[in-house]
Amino acid sequence: MIDIQAVMADFAIRQAERQADAQLELQHLKQEVIPPLREAGVTKVEVRFDGGGDSGAVEECACFDAAGTSLPCPEARVEPYISDNADEANQDDSATLSAALESITYLALECHHPGWEINDGACGELVIDVTEASFVLDCQLRYTATDDHSTRL
Repeated sequence: MIDIQAVMADFAIRQAERQADAQLELQHLKQEVIPPLREAGVTKVEVRFDGGGDSGAVEECACFDAAGTSLPCPEARVEPYISDNADEANQDDSATLSAALESITYLALECHHPGWEINDGACGELVIDVTEASFVLDCQLRYTATDDHSTRL
């Protein structure tokens, strides 16, 4: 017989571990992406995402200089986050800057808007002010609403 309370307790422990690991990875990647962006003259990054119907994705990563001119994402490498819980055989020893920017977006969504891709989903963007090294996640959660009326005639 399955002890549902033990299963739920184990699940809660694993969820808390994943949440803590996601926060550590997010902080690591935030520090890693700023120097190569600055070196390339990028002052702002906008990473747009959209999700719904149980799937979602980063749609675009746009980089801009101080004048607002679009720049290609620099082809730089960043040091990946190595989790204490990760399988070392599946670890890549380097990651691209564009992959790191995508990962930051997914991690921010996981930490702050879990389920952003479910049902009506959500859309928005992660805006990185490279000069200030600030990260702002703008997320518009979508939902279906009804406005029910009953009138006795």
